[in-house]
Amino acid sequence: MCGFNRGNNHNTRPRTSGGIEKKNIMAGVIQLKKQEPLGINLKAAVAENTNREPRIRFFKPSELRAYKPDKDVVLVGDCHVMRGEVFVIGGEPGVGKSTAATELAICGATGRDWLGLPVHCRFRTMIVQNENGRFRLQKEYEARDLGEEIEESIIVSEPPPFGMTLNHPDFLADIRAALASFRPDVVIFDPWNAAAKDDKVSDYAGAFDALRAMLPTGKDKPALGIVAHTKKPQAAEKRTGGSGLMHLLAGSYVLTSVPRAIFIMVRGGTDETDDSVVWFNPKNSNGPCCPRTAWERGIEGFVPVGDDFDWETFEGGEGGRKVIRLEHIRDALGCDMWKRSEAVKQLQEVSECGQRACQKALGEKGSFAGNLRFDDGFVGVKE
Repeated sequence: MCGFNRGNNHNTRPRTSGGIEKKNIMAGVIQLKKQEPLGINLKAAVAENTNREPRIRFFKPSELRAYKPDKDVVLVGDCHVMRGEVFVIGGEPGVGKSTAATELAICGATGRDWLGLPVHCRFRTMIVQNENGRFRLQKEYEARDLGEEIEESIIVSEPPPFGMTLNHPDFLADIRAALASFRPDVVIFDPWNAAAKDDKVSDYAGAFDALRAMLPTGKDKPALGIVAHTKKPQAAEKRTGGSGLMHLLAGSYVLTSVPRAIFIMVRGGTDETDDSVVWFNPKNSNGPCCPRTAWERGIEGFVPVGDDFDWETFEGGEGGRKVIRLEHIRDALGCDMWKRSEAVKQLQEVSECGQRACQKALGEKGSFAGNLRFDDGFVGVKE
């Protein structure tokens, strides 16, 4: 019969020592029960780190319900641009993204609407950009014809000589010094690919971390605007609306997941002389998205296209802007000289464009001025 020889088996513990060990263990358990419950003492942990801002904070449901944001947290739209949040302006190269960023800065300084969205309070904007030199910037700000009303509300960088080196301590020190001196409410980084050199998730996440790390924290934390390129259009691709437009942003999904609001700008027509653009808002995590709108873009800013935009044609992929051509002017005016107001009416009828577009086309500074002759309020086509 198999069994244990309890007396002679050297692999077993003596009964006396086992009993002592068991008593010690039980005594330890009893002692633990008498102590405070195990866990993290949050108050003590915070008290030990009073010299830094907490990495994470927690709130009870009642505290969340009672939260009242500061009056100037929402800067633009229905929570589209907010202090402490990230937003993106996307579009293909040359469509007008940087102009839209400048427009936001000017609207923040003047209090007027930004591409159809209301500005709730005046704010200061700092643009860190690597796109336009001082020659281009001079032309742009001169065309705006604004002076003292924006002087103290906007600062713009020239392209840094060594690029957007977010990993260089001297570059970061210069940025932080400008932030501390100017104290902006909005910081715009243009373009995104100057920070994220690769499309890898780690590179994008690292770029966001670097940008956030250089910004002030707490109540002084500004809104962060990112200007980003969209992917190259595919054959027969239609970019006419829907939330899927946010996925046109080039690179990692991080660029669509981190921002709370995303804007996409698309060309309004296929003609290279057509300056119309369509403004989309495919994402707004903090509020409703705004509807698409059509605008005429120029170096002096944006003007609503209004009834001159053909949405049905735009959705067909052929562009929606009704464009005035020289043949329209020739057909409308013929060989006669017309009083300016009557010439505008004639051109409206032939081109099916709005009054403002026809007035610009027949103006002395318009794109057809070289083909027109002007005489004391009358206009005609040169022979």
